[in-house]
Amino acid sequence: SYVDGGYYTKTQENRPLIGPLPIAGAHVFAALSGYGLMAACAGGELLAAHITGGDLPQYAPAFLLSRYDDPIYRQQLADWGSTGQL
Repeated sequence: SYVDGGYYTKTQENRPLIGPLPIAGAHVFAALSGYGLMAACAGGELLAAHITGGDLPQYAPAFLLSRYDDPIYRQQLADWGSTGQL
């Protein structure tokens, strides 16, 4: 048998992706960089707030995919280099 799994997915700055996607009704909860089990409850609560239209905490935008739409943010990442590993 063949098992293929255990991928360590992360974003460059090591922040997960949690929230709505540009496609209506689609959401993401990914790139937890090895902290999935520990972050699952809080991330799930945040995603549920997005889906149900609940109150979002102030930090919620830090986990949106749309953060990459900001050219200033992208430049900060480019200037930062490859130091996003915890």
